[in-house]
Amino acid sequence: MTIPTRSLDLAAALAQYRAGLPTLSDVELEHRAAAVAALPGWFAGELRQMVDAERESRRLADPVVPARSRAVRVAAGVVAAGAAPAALTGQALAEHVDRVPQALLYSPAVAVGLVAVVVGGARLARWVDDHRHPLAVDVDEDDLDPLGKELLAQVRAGRRARGEVC
Repeated sequence: MTIPTRSLDLAAALAQYRAGLPTLSDVELEHRAAAVAALPGWFAGELRQMVDAERESRRLADPVVPARSRAVRVAAGVVAAGAAPAALTGQALAEHVDRVPQALLYSPAVAVGLVAVVVGGARLARWVDDHRHPLAVDVDEDDLDPLGKELLAQVRAGRRARGEVC
């Protein structure tokens, strides 16, 4: 039994396509994904599977930094920025500690100030995180401009081609 030439050509084309995927940048890979998303047929399905497998391998290779660690880094930056003024204030107080009543050194105002600094740092971290990654906004399909409608149609066609429910 002989193997038809056409199936060998398709297998070679698939192998060549698979070999070229790791060399692409992320943007080029997304362009490839968009190009094969709406194509019909078995061959296009194989191409989509290859692109999806490459995307998944890249996603697993480069884990995303969780938002909580970003907030911790911002809070650490706030603490580091406040460390120098606190040290200078501590030195100034140490020079004049004999003239300051002991009750003022450990007063509730100091505790309230420390709590305010911690709460302010947490709110600053949340504000920075919200401005770096704003919340998604639902938009009515009728409010989209022509480019947005075209993009939505392409996404829906790609999902229909992959057999997803829109």
